[in-house]
Amino acid sequence: MKTKIIYSVCFALIIFFTFLSGCSEDNPVVNPPGTNDIIVGTLISTSGSITVGSNDTVIFRFTVNPGTSFTDSVSHLIKIVNSTETEIGLLQDNGVLSNGDEIAHDNVYSGKFIFNEPSAGEIKYKAKGIISSSSNGYSAPITISVNSQLTSQEISTLFKTQSSAKNQLQIYLGGNPNNIENATTQLVAWLQSQPGVQSVERNGNTGVIIYYTSGISGGLLYSVADATGRIHTLGGEAANDTLRRNKRSVPLNEQTKGMNDYYQDNAYPLNDNPPLDPNTIGNRNVLIYEPFQAAFPGYPVGPRVITRLNQSTCKDYNVTTYTNQNANISVLSGLTSYGLVFITTHGLTGKRIFTGEIADTNLQIYKTTYRAMVKAGKLSVWKNITIAQNGLLRDTADVYVATDKFISGLSGTFPNSVIVNNSCESTLNPDLGNAFIGKGAKTYFGYSKVVHIGFVAGISDSIAKRMAVDGKTSGNAFFAATDPENPFAVFTKIVGSNDLSFSTTLVNKDYELGTIEGWTKSGDGRVISRLGTVNPAQGSFMGIISTGLGYTTSSGSISQCFLVQNTQSTLKLKWNFLSEEFLEYIHSQYQDYFKILLVKQDGSQVTLFSRTIDEMAFQIGADTNHAGQLISVSPNIVFDEGGVYMTGWQDISFDITPYRGQTVVIIFKCGDVGDSIYDTAILLDDIIIQ
Repeated sequence: MKTKIIYSVCFALIIFFTFLSGCSEDNPVVNPPGTNDIIVGTLISTSGSITVGSNDTVIFRFTVNPGTSFTDSVSHLIKIVNSTETEIGLLQDNGVLSNGDEIAHDNVYSGKFIFNEPSAGEIKYKAKGIISSSSNGYSAPITISVNSQLTSQEISTLFKTQSSAKNQLQIYLGGNPNNIENATTQLVAWLQSQPGVQSVERNGNTGVIIYYTSGISGGLLYSVADATGRIHTLGGEAANDTLRRNKRSVPLNEQTKGMNDYYQDNAYPLNDNPPLDPNTIGNRNVLIYEPFQAAFPGYPVGPRVITRLNQSTCKDYNVTTYTNQNANISVLSGLTSYGLVFITTHGLTGKRIFTGEIADTNLQIYKTTYRAMVKAGKLSVWKNITIAQNGLLRDTADVYVATDKFISGLSGTFPNSVIVNNSCESTLNPDLGNAFIGKGAKTYFGYSKVVHIGFVAGISDSIAKRMAVDGKTSGNAFFAATDPENPFAVFTKIVGSNDLSFSTTLVNKDYELGTIEGWTKSGDGRVISRLGTVNPAQGSFMGIISTGLGYTTSSGSISQCFLVQNTQSTLKLKWNFLSEEFLEYIHSQYQDYFKILLVKQDGSQVTLFSRTIDEMAFQIGADTNHAGQLISVSPNIVFDEGGVYMTGWQDISFDITPYRGQTVVIIFKCGDVGDSIYDTAILLDDIIIQ
């Protein structure tokens, strides 16, 4: 393991969290905006809701427009209650992870706060920065909902009621699965008489939604198994509980190794940037979400979709698959990272998406996060039941179910995404579809009734083929189809655009969209407006990939697919190599690298450019005892451990004439060799094909 030289640096820490809703006398009341005040950026928060009486942690990030700077190098978070504005703390661009800031001096000002609000309602927040003595820069306000506390008694009522309801259903069936209609009628009547139940919504013979007087909801979902014990409709079987994702904590004193709960790909939405072409899907990141794959061993949707995507001439589809219990709430929370989404799970009336995550109120995640979401109506808890041929019930677990409010409350926006919701009745009610469209998805496919797994597997295969292999638009990818089995669900769609398709030309190649949209990302890849004193080579934005800055987990790459036209012969770009490996780890085994790769249409890979720490040092005349042409940029640029040197902006070009007429993938990759402690980052800009 690499020997570290640890520099002791004394920081004067200003601890400014744990704020109550009442205005403290120590917090200054902010004067009304002046006539020269302007909107200079976008404020986002990691949570849209908190709970009365709970210590809820919220990270705020204020992404400031390029070219804007504040006189005191900080931003101020303002709380707005009944038109009264009160400053409650600072947002800083200092790269301190414990304060929520990932990269120092990148024009993103962050702050971590702990709120404990005494009453329910809505609170607005905005960010302010001092531009000059006569003007301030602001963000537009954002709203955080304060929900009343979900008590242990209220959640206990839900679990007890639904457990008893299962037993009642067993009694009403009388050992005859064909008696499901009468049994459901009796079950609804019984539920409506139970204490704590406000109302019950029946959904044919497949389930009931229970609304409780506490304001939360739950329900039972059930289906009849065949003689082999298998079910064939997307309603019933619970998740396989043998798979659980390991979670690791995030060390704050060194490069982090764990998953980041806060960072979103769409963390830089600037309102004055040019939008992505509304008819172009924003990336080729593909999510396959199958919480109940174990219940349908003969019809896995994911492998069929992957096989289809591999047939495309574009080899840039980055597929992430989550099955059974790994298909949890955390995965759904990151939905806006994906351009194409296949959700194959149980559903009900177009209002619910079932996860594979077992509802356990003893877990810390329930106490810190899920409890508030259940109270806010973003999550509910359901009991999944399978009815065997002998009329006996099989119940494996209570699971979390996401609602349309959950989708509407996602962080970030979808990059013109296509959503294939392979769940029963996913378009029977428009709530879920409208929630997806409202968050930036452009096409939402679903089904009008209870649907069989074999049918949705075929539909998913066809959508993947038509869009990824044949290059069709979302409108042309759609086709009239009806499930051949009772109750004959119809394949339908909710449209934001009929003209949506994957691009065959390089988009956002200068990063002036201000986001990573257009690029398929793996690991750490994003777009920034500056890094310390380093500005983009042109325009207002530049791309950055790294071996893992901030909360990010690993080496980074971005890639994009495009068709080389018969008139095109040259690919040009600018790059800047920055690393903590310089100078002390030249001639060591620690060799971070930068590579530019090209994947041909047949899947073979060509290395266009490759440089390690030693190769870069040799090229630029640097060694362990002298910098050569390397430029020291510390302390203006800070990663995690050591001093940072950079090459400065470099030009490079490649002959792409041999690939004319081919669909190729260009990949920019930054990686670790030897360790993942000292970081390297590559800045990218001004990519031109001519």
